[in-house]
Amino acid sequence: MKNLASVDLESDKQASTPRALLASYKHTLHFIAICVILTVVSALNATHTSADAATTPNQLHIFYVFMIGMEWLWVRFVYKGMRKYRRSILEFFEFRQLTLREFGKDVVYAALAFAIDYVSNLGIVGLLQHGEQPSNPLLPTLPVGALAVALWICLSFSAGVCEEVVFRGYLQRQLTSITGRVWIAILAQAILFGIGHGYQGPIAVLSIVRYGLVMGIIAALRGNIRAGILEHVTWDILGGFGIV
Repeated sequence: MKNLASVDLESDKQASTPRALLASYKHTLHFIAICVILTVVSALNATHTSADAATTPNQLHIFYVFMIGMEWLWVRFVYKGMRKYRRSILEFFEFRQLTLREFGKDVVYAALAFAIDYVSNLGIVGLLQHGEQPSNPLLPTLPVGALAVALWICLSFSAGVCEEVVFRGYLQRQLTSITGRVWIAILAQAILFGIGHGYQGPIAVLSIVRYGLVMGIIAALRGNIRAGILEHVTWDILGGFGIV
């Protein structure tokens, strides 16, 4: 009976408030610090890279592979932090509740988010950029050729999955648990998501913060990141070819 009581007590401890966290506070602070460091490094790199500099196909291929690796390293970092709290990244997907009807809702929400993103992005670009899309110094040319196209699609898929897992899955839920306010979490993750793209310039950052807000709201409404992934992957693929 004594052993059984000890087990029950331990279960109660795991079900208390610390259990609501996805990882430790220290892990989240490290996450934010890495965001800031990557922003500074990428911004400095973009500053020292001429916008008119020629980019060879091989350089572009290497860059795509490098970015794919970086995206999945983000997921690994989150996974390791969550594992210590016996939490799983799979929680963000809610596969157990996934039915054909729920997937249909995901598609509808993804389409709605895409429409909102498209219209609001046009508004920001029109007002602040006079209709000209801000340039991305780290993506100087569109993918050309079978290998570049294949790598771009892989990068778009990786970005769509990994960034939704990291920002709308981990960070938004973690900040909700810490602050007790979902709107604070949505706003904070969107700002961090935006400044993480600081190398693209202030107008692009503003647009990406807006994008992060839309994705955060969709994730909160759906209770998972499935619709966000569908929208994000689609947006990145089309954006890489200059369609959006």
